[in-house]
Amino acid sequence: MSNLAVITLADASKRKGDIKRFVIEDNIGESIHLHIDNMRVDFTIKDFLEFTKFIRSSLKELNLFQKYQLEKLDPHFLFEMSDLIKDIQRVEIQTCRLGDLRALVRVKVPKISDVMLPRQIKCSPAYRFLEGESGCLTEYVQYNYPGVDNVTRLEKLRNSIKKNGYCHESGYIVLFGDQKLIRDGQHRAAILASLGGFDQEIPVMVFHFAGNRWRLKPYRQMTKAILKKVAVSGLQKVKGMLQILGNQG
Repeated sequence: MSNLAVITLADASKRKGDIKRFVIEDNIGESIHLHIDNMRVDFTIKDFLEFTKFIRSSLKELNLFQKYQLEKLDPHFLFEMSDLIKDIQRVEIQTCRLGDLRALVRVKVPKISDVMLPRQIKCSPAYRFLEGESGCLTEYVQYNYPGVDNVTRLEKLRNSIKKNGYCHESGYIVLFGDQKLIRDGQHRAAILASLGGFDQEIPVMVFHFAGNRWRLKPYRQMTKAILKKVAVSGLQKVKGMLQILGNQG
């Protein structure tokens, strides 16, 4: 039976590095395909689920996350940081003031693209929603929980924290190195701030890595995006002028 359609389940392809293409596809009616550069591995659904269990078990045996439970880390967060997992040196729990943390908020830059910029927790869509601004969360694009709307997810998490406390099921807020940028747990931070204010001291999970690839430079990334847009726009204008001059000649 030929596949009815192809759905991309995950795409971790990169322009740099030893592996350029890494894609997982659901070929409906056929199989699950794992593409690694020019190699393709075919799985049945059962085989693929067994394979994911093996990968999870291998990560536990490598002990990269040390004594902390892998199951309490967001799968999308693990996917996003997958390129850094091999650089983990240690993971520890630290205490910090909630108000010192910064949320990474997607900001739309006109004619450029969306960029992630650091904002105070009180400016995050989740916190603003909890304080009565409903539209800011319903209209905010969230990619890490397909099929679950932002409001349902936030309210479910708030009910869990109110009932069981922070870190019970949701896990810790996650930081990298010495940066106070929330890499995972922005909703948790917003809920804690709404319930107890910004001056409370809370435990956070901090990942320490070898090298500096983990360090986020959001404003530099935004500047590069703007310069790239300007360069492309300028090139298009030059090409347009050359075409006009060529037509006149």
